[in-house]
Amino acid sequence: MYSVYKKMAAAACVAAAAAMSLSSCKGANNEGAEAQIAFDKAQNAYNGGNARLCLELLDSVDSRYSHDIDVMKQSMKLRPKALIILTEEDLAAADSTVSANKVMLDSLRPLMTHVAVPGTEGYSVKTSAVDPSFMNKTDVSPRVSEIGEFYLVSSVNPAGGLQHWSLSAVVGDMIATTDTVPYDGTLNFRTNNSEVITFTPAGSNGIGQLVADNPGLPVKIIFNGQNGRNRSISLTAEQIDALATAYRYATAVNDMRNATIDVERLNARHAKLQQQTADE
Repeated sequence: MYSVYKKMAAAACVAAAAAMSLSSCKGANNEGAEAQIAFDKAQNAYNGGNARLCLELLDSVDSRYSHDIDVMKQSMKLRPKALIILTEEDLAAADSTVSANKVMLDSLRPLMTHVAVPGTEGYSVKTSAVDPSFMNKTDVSPRVSEIGEFYLVSSVNPAGGLQHWSLSAVVGDMIATTDTVPYDGTLNFRTNNSEVITFTPAGSNGIGQLVADNPGLPVKIIFNGQNGRNRSISLTAEQIDALATAYRYATAVNDMRNATIDVERLNARHAKLQQQTADE
């Protein structure tokens, strides 16, 4: 009797092992089928012209089924094809930006005059804003550096000990203020009864944008003293236009440079992706 029970137990073990093996194979087959279905969705998105969705689905496939070698091979072949489409879309947008900025620069460049400064880099201003006597009056000079950065220079003369260290522009109920520049004898320069400050591009952009974005509105410039005193002037229509023009010119120069860099970068990526698909 013992022998019979022993044989029955052995048979049960064999049956159980066979069942487990069959279940394991069935699970693997199901997972492989799921991976293929997930990839097919990405393929269908690509075929339908939706490269962005295709890449999102491929990211999901790569994350969930990285152990499925066959599906991973398919994913690696499809991904660069989808990236080519997105790169071509980005190239079209960058080319459009370059064209738009070329039109802007072609219209603004003739309005600007380059001013040479012996011993240091020069700058550009709107031709109507060229003023050799700038440092002998209370005024603000909107300038564009050699590399296309907009910045402001302020002059207070006679200063009367104002010791100004920042500027504010008031346009309607809006106000923008530069960074503060403590006296250092260089950027913040004082001599006799005159004060001259060169503000950073980052600190000047707020005023430039405020004035450029609100054409036709009066602009008041406030020279803020470090001890709470201030002095103000109202800009003429010509001065307002000079400030707005310098800001728009600097913006166009920088946008053109960035767009050109983008075009070069995207062209290099496009060529690399095309080589990847050609090597398959």
